[in-house]
Amino acid sequence: MKAILFADRLGTELQPLTQKTCVALLPIAAKPLIEYTLDCLLTTNIQQVIIVISAHADLVEHCLGNGERWGMQFDYVLSRGQEEPMTVLTRLGDTLTDSEYLLIRGDLLRSFQLPEFLAQASLQPSSVIATINGNHAGVCLLHRQTFSTLHSPLSTIEEGLSTLAMKGNISFLDSLRNYHQANLDVAAERYANLVVPGQVYHDNLRVGRRSKVREGNMGLVGAYCQVHPQAFLLDKVVLCNEVVVDHHAILQNTVVLPNSYIGPGIELRNAIVWGNLLIRIDTGAIVQVIDNFLLANLPTETLSKPLSSLVNRGLGLLSFLLSLPLWPLAAVIAYFQNPDAPLRTVKLRGNLIWRDSLGIAHPQDFITHEWATNFILLRHLPKLLAVISGQLRMVGVSPETPAEAATRIAAWETVRDSAPVGLIGPSQLTIPANAPTEERLLAEAYYARTRHLGTDIVWLLRGMAACFKING
Repeated sequence: MKAILFADRLGTELQPLTQKTCVALLPIAAKPLIEYTLDCLLTTNIQQVIIVISAHADLVEHCLGNGERWGMQFDYVLSRGQEEPMTVLTRLGDTLTDSEYLLIRGDLLRSFQLPEFLAQASLQPSSVIATINGNHAGVCLLHRQTFSTLHSPLSTIEEGLSTLAMKGNISFLDSLRNYHQANLDVAAERYANLVVPGQVYHDNLRVGRRSKVREGNMGLVGAYCQVHPQAFLLDKVVLCNEVVVDHHAILQNTVVLPNSYIGPGIELRNAIVWGNLLIRIDTGAIVQVIDNFLLANLPTETLSKPLSSLVNRGLGLLSFLLSLPLWPLAAVIAYFQNPDAPLRTVKLRGNLIWRDSLGIAHPQDFITHEWATNFILLRHLPKLLAVISGQLRMVGVSPETPAEAATRIAAWETVRDSAPVGLIGPSQLTIPANAPTEERLLAEAYYARTRHLGTDIVWLLRGMAACFKING
């Protein structure tokens, strides 16, 4: 038996948290939500899992990898986001050859005995869904012969479909308030059978590895946290990984998400904090705090990011110097092919960002030029200046105008945004100019999910080989 794990929920009801990551990766008690479902699968004999992903797909794959950590094999399938499970199964088609599959959602929180459910459900002649406290548990043992008769086996209890009531707890995490409460409930061990990270210091304190917190504090503290000896964690506090709490800060009934700094003297009650984002659960207020001495994002940049930027700028400068003899030729050809406007001005959206008055990051638009010629090598010579300035990379997804970027609103269409914008890439080299936009976006979404240094080098070499290709 294989499992099909759905992690493609868009989570609009959990914004602004899901602007940073997807629901499946949101931390619950200092652990990604989807890992609780994977822990549940570990109690069975299932070793092959197909994971359906959409928004922030690259983050999911980076976090989970190939499944080796769980002794399983993971394969990934891209969804447009929150598609009906039967739509995804139909798309998989002939690849589904087993007689039965376990369908399970990885973007809600549940605790129950999965082996017990599978043992009882396997005795039924038809597909069976699990219920907890009368609610659909997001779990279904699906017989392949009944694929065509089902509509939404993971969202609604269909008439005539067998159900199996299981003992346990469930939270659909369908609001910020419920997400906040789920964190506190897991930390308080109100969900049986969940593997909660950290070591129990006493009845009211659980601490993760390499975290520093004095005795007398209460709550759950994740890994690599630093809590000042004069800070106070009162009842019902969850600190996720890599959180710093400064002196005289007071926290109660509060969940702090990873890489957050809590400044000196700050009092937080009934809140969710993520970096400089403050969400008041009691009032519903959402505030971006711009004073970094109060709340802040801890630095998460790694050495590889600035080094990669430096290498790309260096490649851009080298390419620019080598191309200098071609500029007069480009000017002459462009003039003869388009005498009215041999050098065109274009506005594109690049890799740099700017921050508004609230400190919110936005992609930066920039002005560049291109020669009005159908010789690709000559046409894009001016864009090498954008590579030198850091607005573009040598390899990445295709540059878009602000208007084109504004039309991409579906979650699957934004997967490409996790990759840099570059001169050379899969859509620039393999997708015809007159191809449908969806074809380009799918190619770029796949590139964004699978890119690494080796693939970028391959695309760079392919781009060099295609430099003199004429594109009408």
